[in-house]
Amino acid sequence: MVALKHFQSDDKQGICDAINEDGACIVESLISSDLCDQLVGDFMPFLDALPWGVDELGYKSDFYGSRTKRLHGLFSKSKAMEEILTLPRVLDVAQELLLANNKARDIRLSNTELMVLAEHQDVQDFHTDGGSWYRAQVREKQTKDDILISTNIALTEFTLTNGATRVVPGSHLWPEGRVPEAEEICQAVMPKGAALFYSGNVIHSGGANTDAMTRIGLYLGYVVSWLRPIENQMVTNDPADVLALSEQAKQLLDVVEGGFTVIA
Repeated sequence: MVALKHFQSDDKQGICDAINEDGACIVESLISSDLCDQLVGDFMPFLDALPWGVDELGYKSDFYGSRTKRLHGLFSKSKAMEEILTLPRVLDVAQELLLANNKARDIRLSNTELMVLAEHQDVQDFHTDGGSWYRAQVREKQTKDDILISTNIALTEFTLTNGATRVVPGSHLWPEGRVPEAEEICQAVMPKGAALFYSGNVIHSGGANTDAMTRIGLYLGYVVSWLRPIENQMVTNDPADVLALSEQAKQLLDVVEGGFTVIA
């Protein structure tokens, strides 16, 4: 049976090697339990106001699911998001993998998303996150390169029964159209505060929640700087909240002095 490798958050080389080889891995103790609780507490009023099955931006589809809630514009919802955005151990991995072979000059945040799965939510369709930029994904995969590195931080425990993400190790290297067999699929079971790190090319999906325990995950995706992010942070957030962030955070959100970048 396939399984994901586990690493401590300071093992950058091990994490990078696992993503190159398997497409994904689990990083233990990325953030503290207290920080998880702070984030959940900050987001909860917004979640309480949102009906099940609807993305905060108004999207509703079978892909999102009928027993899920999704939030965006997270920098206006929690002051702690700046710390999450700039976690050195995440940025080190993203930069190592995305800037290798001179693929880009820098990295940027594509989007954040709070993803909540409740009881009776079925499995999500398999997909790759890099498919949001399908043409670039196809081109870069020819040289086994990534355009996106994702993290899904467990703000609550991820279990076999509450919807832990399904992952297909090695599928980031597969040819287009190959469908995973049951024995090629595993789940990202991990404790609160751990995170799933994965390639934008790896096949994955939300798991089924058959448990009374709600699963809450915090997603951040980092891309090569020449790609267009899928979330416009100056629209989903209050612009004043974005402009109040640190210079490092604003750079990651592509908010630069003068509002103009000559070379991406």
